[in-house]
Amino acid sequence: MQKKVTNAKNKKAPKKGASNVSKKEGIFNYDVEIPNNEKKSKLKNKRKKQKEFLYEEKYINTEEVPKISKKDLNKIKKRKKKEKIKREKEIRKQEIKNEKERIKNRKQRNPKIIARRKKSLKVIEILFLIVIIIAAILLFLLSPIFKINNIQVKGNEKISSSEIISLSTIEKGTNLFKVSKRETVKKIKQNAYIESVAINRKIIDTIEINVKERKVAYMLEYKGSYAYIDNNGYILEISSEEIEGIPKLKGYKTIEENIKLGNRLEAEDIDNLKVISKILDVSENYEIKQYISNINMENSSNYILYLKSENKTVYLGDTANLDIKMLYLQSIIEKEKDKTGTLHLNVDFRNKYPYASWM
Repeated sequence: MQKKVTNAKNKKAPKKGASNVSKKEGIFNYDVEIPNNEKKSKLKNKRKKQKEFLYEEKYINTEEVPKISKKDLNKIKKRKKKEKIKREKEIRKQEIKNEKERIKNRKQRNPKIIARRKKSLKVIEILFLIVIIIAAILLFLLSPIFKINNIQVKGNEKISSSEIISLSTIEKGTNLFKVSKRETVKKIKQNAYIESVAINRKIIDTIEINVKERKVAYMLEYKGSYAYIDNNGYILEISSEEIEGIPKLKGYKTIEENIKLGNRLEAEDIDNLKVISKILDVSENYEIKQYISNINMENSSNYILYLKSENKTVYLGDTANLDIKMLYLQSIIEKEKDKTGTLHLNVDFRNKYPYASWM
C-alpha cells in the first residue's frame, strides 16, 4: 500500500483521543510512525542491563578510588625520578665493572703483559732477597761481638788523648757501628786547637780517632793577656802566659769583642797574616826569624819588625825586594851587633840605599 507523502509545514498535531503514535520525518520526506511503548521498552531494558552490570561479582565490595592531590603527585614523581637515577647508577656501575673485567681478562690473555708481570715478580723476589740479606748483616753488626773495648787517639800533641775521648762522648761497651762519625767529629772540633778529625773502625772492638791540630803561629796582645792564633787567623787560646819564640802582632783590625775562642780574625787581618807568613818564611832562609819578637801590621805598605834581642827596629816596607832586604838585615845584624837603633829598608832600591839611625 502506498503511503501518503506530506510536507513538514502541513503536519498537524494529533487529535485528542487519537492513536498514541509519534511521527518522524524521514529522509524521503515522509512520516515514520514509532510507537512510544517501544521507546520505553528499550530504555527499560538498557537500565536493567546497567543495573546487572553494576552488581556483577567482580564489582562487589569495591570502593571508589580517592582523588590524588598535587603535592602527593609531586612526591610520587620525585620518588620515581630518584628510583630512575638509582637504577641508572647501578647500571653504570655494572657497566664499569664489566668493562674492568673485560680489560682484566684481555690483559691476562696478552703475552706481553704476562711477560712483564713475570719480570716484575722476579724483581720483587730479588728485592725481597736483598732486604733479607741487609737485615741479616745489620743483626750481625749489632751483635755483642762488636762492642768497643779500645779507643785510640792519634795525631794529638797539644790536646791530651783523654780530653779528646771525653769530647767524643764515645764510651766503652757501645756497639762499634752505633757511633755516628759525623756527630763525633763535630763534638771533637769544639776544641779550637782541632783542625780536622777522622774516625776509623779497627778490627771488631777498636775505634781510632785521628786528629790534626792547629799550631800557634802568633800572639795578639789582648787586654794585658795574649790570644794565641794560627796562620789562618783562628783564635786558639787566651792566656796570660807568653810563649817564647812566637811573634807578637800589633795593629790588628779585629775588635776586642770578637776575640773569643774558635772565632776568626777579620778579613783584612787574615790578608795581613798571609803577608807576614811570607816575610817570616824568607827571614828563616837568612836565619833572622828567631830574632823577630814583634810585628806591627797596622800599615800594610810598611810592616815594622822588632828585634828584641838585638835592640833594633826595622821598617821593612812591603814585600817588594824581600830577599834583598833580608840580606841587608842579616849583614847589619852581624856587623852592628852591639848597636841600638832603627834600620830603614823601606826605600826604593833603584834610587836609594837602606840606611840606619843609631842611638
